[in-house]
Amino acid sequence: MKLFDTMQKRLVDLELGDEVRIYVCGITAYDYSHIGHARNVVLFDTLRRFLEFREHRVIMVQNFTDIDDKIINRAVSEGRKALEISSLFIEEFMRDVEELNVKECIRPKVSDYILQIIQAVQRLIEKGYAYTVEKENGEDVYFHVPAFDGYGKLSGLSTEELKKHRIEPDPMKKDPRDFALWKAAKKEDFEAESYFDSPWGPGRPGWHIECSIMSSEILGTPFDIHGGGMDLIFPHHENERAQSYALHGVEPVRYWVHNNFVTVNGEKMSKSLGNIIRIRDVVERHGGMALRYLLLSAHYRHPLDYSEERVVEAKRSYEYLLNSLRNADMEIAYLKTFGGERDGDEIPSFMDAFVEALENDFNTPKALAVMHELASNINSRQFSAGLNSLERAFEELHTMMDVMGLVRDYRRSPVLGEEDRSRVLEREVARRKREFDVADRIRDEFKNRGIVLVDTKHGTRWYLA
Repeated sequence: MKLFDTMQKRLVDLELGDEVRIYVCGITAYDYSHIGHARNVVLFDTLRRFLEFREHRVIMVQNFTDIDDKIINRAVSEGRKALEISSLFIEEFMRDVEELNVKECIRPKVSDYILQIIQAVQRLIEKGYAYTVEKENGEDVYFHVPAFDGYGKLSGLSTEELKKHRIEPDPMKKDPRDFALWKAAKKEDFEAESYFDSPWGPGRPGWHIECSIMSSEILGTPFDIHGGGMDLIFPHHENERAQSYALHGVEPVRYWVHNNFVTVNGEKMSKSLGNIIRIRDVVERHGGMALRYLLLSAHYRHPLDYSEERVVEAKRSYEYLLNSLRNADMEIAYLKTFGGERDGDEIPSFMDAFVEALENDFNTPKALAVMHELASNINSRQFSAGLNSLERAFEELHTMMDVMGLVRDYRRSPVLGEEDRSRVLEREVARRKREFDVADRIRDEFKNRGIVLVDTKHGTRWYLA
């Protein structure tokens, strides 16, 4: 399996053991989550599913940042505690990802790792990688970038380019590239009750240190794959790598994988443009599976442009796959019910092509195209293929949809007992005689039991509602 490794800046052959450990940077919980967040979550959830399909045991971690300037500012403006704000939007995020059929994983919060963060910052000071700066209410602690020789290797930025990024301007820093490990509490931190006791006085962690500590505490060092949006390559992941390497003396991550942005009608999402698209708004209009399909329809390293037209098209495509799966299932149930085994057409296998697409830099749009080819073959051969061929085609398409996260809680069409078989045949006779009141009554009997009868040119088929 090949993926593009941001560190090596090329496609690499993954060397993975039976257990694969993945850490993905999650949301900063200060507002409702948008479709850019959804792309990241869906991508790595699907990667996890594919690795599990390949029989790896996957430990998946995606964190919540529940201590941050944006959270604190909102808390102050609303007269609330910072952790009240973050808890609210963490709950809302979980509702959103449930609609996207995202599997459960480990979801740590920064506020639960304050002691470990303090201990790590102390070690970085002791090892000569960090220093303190006096502030009004305590001390800031900065990581000193020149102390780490490999800084810039992940982002590929030169020393001069790095100096242009004054992410945290402070005239008391030793180097403009230095970044905060610990921040002395300010007035708003006290107001929002977002501070913690430390050897440097009341304060809170810097942004970057949180992921270094949560990932190493849960997954160990090194772990296999670190994921996130490409906007995190610099400064967040560059800084994370530096402090983790300084702490542990080894590369903390074996493969760095980043996804591209979501745009809206060709423009970057931003509050100033008023084009932020929330996950729940799309789900309400089109359903979670339509959005998930859309997010997988572009290669993860390419931009994805969102529009209402595209999500409507994605919904149609998803429903085509689901209906094709159901067509194979209904025909299998029909043949088993009426003993109609036949020497029919063979539906070709597409599993190798599906796996090849995902093994080659996780090409989800190509994998979706393979799924549609299989679905088309099912639909054109539904009434002519043999039972064994239909069963294999059903299992293949169901497996593919499960890997892509596009099916859940699917219930198979039942094999009917003798009484139900008789009622189905009775209804077909009634329809031929144009006794539609009788036919409708029988249809409603089945419907009341959760079985939907479908009229086709080859007779009645059925599925569970």
